[in-house]
Amino acid sequence: MDKVRLGFVGAGYMGQLAHLANFVTFDTCEVVALAERRPRLARQVADKYRIPKVYKSHLDLCNDPEIDAVAEITSDDLHAPVAIDLMNAGKHVFMEKPMATNVEDAHAMVETAKRNGVKLVIGYMKRYDPGVEVAKRMIDDLRASNELGPITLVRAHCFGGDWVCNIGKHITTDEPYPEVVRRPPAGLPEARIGPFYGFNNVYCHDVNLLRHLAGDVKTVKYADLNSPARVVVFGMDGFDAVLEVGGISANFWDEEFKVYFQHGWVEVHTPSPLLRNVPARVEVYKAGKIQERSQPQAIWDWGFKRADEQFIECILHDRESRSSGADSLRDVELMEEMFRTFGG
Repeated sequence: MDKVRLGFVGAGYMGQLAHLANFVTFDTCEVVALAERRPRLARQVADKYRIPKVYKSHLDLCNDPEIDAVAEITSDDLHAPVAIDLMNAGKHVFMEKPMATNVEDAHAMVETAKRNGVKLVIGYMKRYDPGVEVAKRMIDDLRASNELGPITLVRAHCFGGDWVCNIGKHITTDEPYPEVVRRPPAGLPEARIGPFYGFNNVYCHDVNLLRHLAGDVKTVKYADLNSPARVVVFGMDGFDAVLEVGGISANFWDEEFKVYFQHGWVEVHTPSPLLRNVPARVEVYKAGKIQERSQPQAIWDWGFKRADEQFIECILHDRESRSSGADSLRDVELMEEMFRTFGG
C-alpha cells in the first residue's frame, strides 16, 4: 500500500477546519467518502473538498471495501459506538479526544482494535507539536543523565483563552444537529455528569500531555472539582504533579507545563490549539553553579496536521502511534477516578 483510502465521519467545525482540511492535502492519503447525518451539509462539504462519495451513516463506510481507514470527528458520546463498528469492519480509526465518556467503552475500544488487528489513534495533537517534541527529548535526556538531579514536581496549568485565533469560517446549514444518546460513567450522579463531560472534553489534553512528558500517573491523591479554579494532585513515580485548570477571557492561550528538577526546570508554553504553524515555546533553566537559561527553537508546524499525518504513516509503515487507544485508555480511567472519588 502506498496510499491510504480514507473515509471521514462528521462534517462539523472541528471536522472541517482541524482535520479534513489537512487530510485532503496529503500525498499519502485520498479522502474517498464522507459520512454525515445532515445531508445538505454533507453535500456542500464534499463538494468543497472534492470527496466523491457521500453517505448518511458510518455503517455505509463499514460496508465500503474501498476504504482502508476512517477519521471519526464526532461528538464525544459517539466515539465508542462508531469506532467499534468501524474496527469490527476492519477499518483503522483516528478520532478526536476524549477517547470515550466512560471506562467500559474505552476498554471495549482497545479490545476491539486488538482483536481486529487495526490501529486506534486518538488525536492528542499536543504530543505532535514541534516544541513539545523538543521539550520531551530534553526532559528524557535530563532524566537519563541526572544532570539536574531527580524530578521534584510537575505543574500543568490551563486557564484557556482564545483557542480559535481567527482560523476562518466553516460551512454551516440550518439543519438540526442529530440527537445523540449520552454514555456517561455508570452510576455517576446526574448533577456530576455535566461537569464530568466538560472536564473530560477539555482537560483530558492536559492529563494526557502531563503523562507524556513526565511518566504515568500512579494515583489521584486529591482533587477539588467544585471551585472556579479546579486543582488535582497526582502521585507519580517518586514525585507529585499538580494540575490546575480554569478559565480566563484572554486573547491568548494560557497553558503551560513545567517539570521541576532538583537543579532546574524545563517549561513548555503551548500555543492556542487552532493557531497554525506556531510551535510551543520551550525554556530550560539550569540552576546550581551553572545558572543558565536557554530557549531551544522548534520548527514552524501545526500539531493538528502532524497528528493527522502520523495516523496515515502508522498505517503505511505499520508503526505504533504515540497517542494510541491503548495509551489513551489511562486518561479515561483517571477522569473517572477523579469524579468518583472527589466529585462531591
